[in-house]
Amino acid sequence: MIVLIISLIMALAVAAEAAYCLRGAQEQNGGRQGGAAVLEESTEAVETPAPETETLPPETETETEPETFPPPVTEIDPNRPVIALTFDDGPQNANTSRLLDILRENGAHATFFVVGYALDGNEDVVRRAYEEGNEIASHTLNHPHLTSLSDAEIDQEIGGMRQRIVDITGQQTVLLRPPYGETDERVRAHITDPIILWSVDTRDWAEKDVDSIFGHIQNDIFDGAIVLMHDIHSTTIDAAEVFIPWLREQGYQMVTVSELGQYREGGLEAGVRYGALRPAETEAAEEPAEEPAEEPAA
Repeated sequence: MIVLIISLIMALAVAAEAAYCLRGAQEQNGGRQGGAAVLEESTEAVETPAPETETLPPETETETEPETFPPPVTEIDPNRPVIALTFDDGPQNANTSRLLDILRENGAHATFFVVGYALDGNEDVVRRAYEEGNEIASHTLNHPHLTSLSDAEIDQEIGGMRQRIVDITGQQTVLLRPPYGETDERVRAHITDPIILWSVDTRDWAEKDVDSIFGHIQNDIFDGAIVLMHDIHSTTIDAAEVFIPWLREQGYQMVTVSELGQYREGGLEAGVRYGALRPAETEAAEEPAEEPAEEPAA
């Protein structure tokens, strides 16, 4: 009996050990299979989604206003008189800048006959004048008596100054006022732009007095006049503070010489001298029969 019990216990122990070994083998085999599955799984190509990129708005282009060459023509009222104010021998930084302020405040334009030796260092003033609707014209490089120069010297004085103005403004027509108003047939053969003289001389260069300058304008002004002044004199600018508002009150429209020429003549002709541009019923274009009174050197 005892032997039977012992045999039974031993059989159970062997069976338990066999079961344990079988379970261990299964677990080990399962682990190997799982590892293979993981390895196989890891070798498969995995598509990685492309990273999301922020869509940036297209760059906004800043629109810049194109430069206008030449400046826009002033709208002229045919029922009111029109004149051209002109200023010679500048630019002079302080005076010309102040004059530009007065013109702008009064809705007026003018023509500046500049000289080469005054232009150096004052290019910004000239550029401002042009951008504000005024006209830049030539008074030669050195303000000489053109009739006393050689042909080559005439070309240099006229052509050299013309090119300097074109470089600053880009305008294609550069009006010329000969120093002292002097030309002859030989000089005019070298001129490829309209020649501008004057019909009202304020004598600002000689008298240098506000009341005197204003008096000349009050007494001598007329529809179509081209007025001679010099922006190198502070008294002229002082007078401008008085006569420009007065002219506006009288109904005068103050435009550039080219604007006046376009309005009255449909444009100015190269090589032709203009002292005034009167209304058609008076006289379409006035060319002085003789040279005007001598203008001073700067």
